[in-house]
Amino acid sequence: MSRIQLVLFASLLVIALTFILLNPQADLYLSNKIGEILLLPLRVSYRYIQYLETSQKKIDYLETEVSKLQIENQALRYQLEQYKAADTILTAHLRLLKANIIGRDPQNFNGFLYLDKGSTHGLNLNAPVVLENCIVGRIKSLAENTAIVETIENVDFAISAVDSRSGIYGIVKKRTSHYLEYIKSKDDVQIGDSIYTSGLSDIFPGGLLIGVVKNIKKKEDLFFKEVEIEPAISINALHYVYVIY
Repeated sequence: MSRIQLVLFASLLVIALTFILLNPQADLYLSNKIGEILLLPLRVSYRYIQYLETSQKKIDYLETEVSKLQIENQALRYQLEQYKAADTILTAHLRLLKANIIGRDPQNFNGFLYLDKGSTHGLNLNAPVVLENCIVGRIKSLAENTAIVETIENVDFAISAVDSRSGIYGIVKKRTSHYLEYIKSKDDVQIGDSIYTSGLSDIFPGGLLIGVVKNIKKKEDLFFKEVEIEPAISINALHYVYVIY
């Protein structure tokens, strides 16, 4: 038997003899003290878990507020650039709800996302889905506690857009890539221009970033040009989103 084992055996023997020799009241007192010591790690762990839960709630609240401020700030910038009247400002009724992504469509992996929030949380069909000030998609289908998001990666998705520098309007659609459609050959759209939601929609507010012009090519018909967009956000990298409702 090793020295450590001998010391441990002796300690346990002394504790056992102490309990045998003590009177019932002293035995109960000592048992309570030992119980408190043994339960101390559990109590500390429980309090730490409570602290983490409280901290996570505060983090979620602050993240939501930051996202709201980012969207409001971008909306205000956009509206100032477009010289819109103050009474049309988006921020008057803006509410955000954080939702976790709990699944993806296996046949269209980035085209549709499944969320852990639904109608019982106040969500509605076609509600815009964002992250920070970037557009992700819209609510396509609702259940009580879940929702399906049609993202900008779906080939059926289309959204009215505007070039923030030149004010040229078009429609962003997904084909093999994302394109700003209906741009005439002479329209002032350049590589590097930021493309935002135009606000000419009953669904999407103006001022949400869609992407940046990546490439421009002339078409065979000579009347329009092909404007390729690099999306501002990678759908495949998302773990959560915010729903405007």
